[in-house]
Amino acid sequence: MRFYFIGILTILLGTSAVAQGGTYKTITVVQADTLIKNHQGLTDFVILDVRTSGEFNTERIDKSRNLDVNSTWFNDSIDKLDKNKIYLVYCGVGGRSPGACSKLIAKNVKTVFNMQGGITAWKSSGFPTVKSSGIDINGINSLIVKIYPNPVVDLSTLEIEGFVEGEIKIEILNALGSLVMSRKMVPGRAITISGRELSPGLYFYRLVLPQNQVKSGRFQVAR
Repeated sequence: MRFYFIGILTILLGTSAVAQGGTYKTITVVQADTLIKNHQGLTDFVILDVRTSGEFNTERIDKSRNLDVNSTWFNDSIDKLDKNKIYLVYCGVGGRSPGACSKLIAKNVKTVFNMQGGITAWKSSGFPTVKSSGIDINGINSLIVKIYPNPVVDLSTLEIEGFVEGEIKIEILNALGSLVMSRKMVPGRAITISGRELSPGLYFYRLVLPQNQVKSGRFQVAR
C-alpha cells in the first residue's frame, strides 16, 4: 500500500507541474497504467493514440482514441479538444508522441502526458491491448454533429467534432429518403447548409466514415 501511494503522489505532482509550466510530462508505461486506472470511468481523461488509423485499428490500448499526428487535419482537430481534460498520448515506439504532445501544449491543452516507448513498451511490460478487424467503433460513437441554427432558414452551419481520420462524406436526404445533397468534409471544419437550396420540411443527414460506418440524424428547413 505504501508504494502504491508514493506512485500516485508522483503522478499527481507531475500533473501540477505540467499545468503550471506549459509543457508535457513524459512517464513510463507503469506510471501510465496507474494513471489510466486512477481515471477509469472518468470523462476528464483521454487516451490519445497518434499513430495511423491502420495501426490503431490493428491493435491499441483499450478505450483509446485515434488522431494521426502526421495527418493534414491534426492541428484543426486538436483545436476542438477540451483543453481542460487530461491527455495520455502514445504512438508506436515513442518517436511520434513527443511531437504530438508539443502540439497539444501549443494549443493550450493544460495537462498532457507522453507515454515513453509507445505501445511497444506497453506490450513488453505485459499490459493488455485490444485487437480488431479494422473498424473503429469508438470513432463513430464519439462524433458530435452540430447544426446551428436549426431549423435552417437561410444559412446554417454543420460542424463535426470527434476523433476520426480521413474525409467524411455527408449525405442529406429528404423525408422520403431521396438523396438531395452530398458533400465531403473533415472533423473540425464546418460546412454550410443553404435553406434556399432546400424546400421547407424534415431532412435527414447521414455521415459515412472511411470504414463505411454510418451515423445519422435529422434537421428542419423553415421559411
